[in-house]
Amino acid sequence: MWSVSFHEFAADLRAIATSCWRAEYDGAVAELPGAIAPDAHVEFVFQTGAPVDVEVGSAVRPTPRAMVYAQSRGLLRMKPRGANALVAFRVLPAAATAILGASLAGAWDRPVDLEDHIGDEALRLLDRLAAAPVQAFGGAIEGWLRSRLQRWNSEAESNQRLQFALIWNATSERLCELDPGRGSERALRRRCEKYAGIAAKEITMAGRMLRSCDLLIRAPGKTICDVALSLGFADQAAFTNAFRRRLGVTPADLRRERLVYYEKPPF
Repeated sequence: MWSVSFHEFAADLRAIATSCWRAEYDGAVAELPGAIAPDAHVEFVFQTGAPVDVEVGSAVRPTPRAMVYAQSRGLLRMKPRGANALVAFRVLPAAATAILGASLAGAWDRPVDLEDHIGDEALRLLDRLAAAPVQAFGGAIEGWLRSRLQRWNSEAESNQRLQFALIWNATSERLCELDPGRGSERALRRRCEKYAGIAAKEITMAGRMLRSCDLLIRAPGKTICDVALSLGFADQAAFTNAFRRRLGVTPADLRRERLVYYEKPPF
């Protein structure tokens, strides 16, 4: 048995947390459907049963019951180890930094135990979830998020807007040209390293790959060459090589996936 549903946060939280989903499955489930594409967002995952393993390429890693996973590379799959009920939500790195009260530096592309950042608070939240029906998970997470975001301010909002623009709208160089108030290229690099834990150019490339995943899945009539040129690559070969380095598979491989999860374009 496998079931998944979505929780819609209140309007003010939807500006920070882009999506929240919950799932429940029994011990007979051998593999969770679909693969997760890297999109430079950060997923918080809370598990009340047997925690999943995460598989990227040939590497398989166990996960903690309360996990932070900042994914910029690799096509990720979740492998059950037994019955589980979980809830997860996704945010931009600036919001993750505010929630954790700590930098994401060194935390990318591997499962990180939330307890390492917030201590016993993570265990107390897991206990509350374990005692609640799965339908109440979203509301419990919403209440916890509000408590962690009490210091959310204009600076955090500014950093979130900056990261959003890098993913969806512009290269870091073009962003500085369009809005000199954001500062120099060096200042932009420092902001991203502090509030995202990775370089601005890494966020930009992750966004480029995210847009390519969307085009490959959403527009099956487009050739891979069309996708490459629309994203500014010189030719299909350059795009395929960049895509394989970032995701570990080719664009054609991605199109053959039965189900791919990724952050959908907001426009």
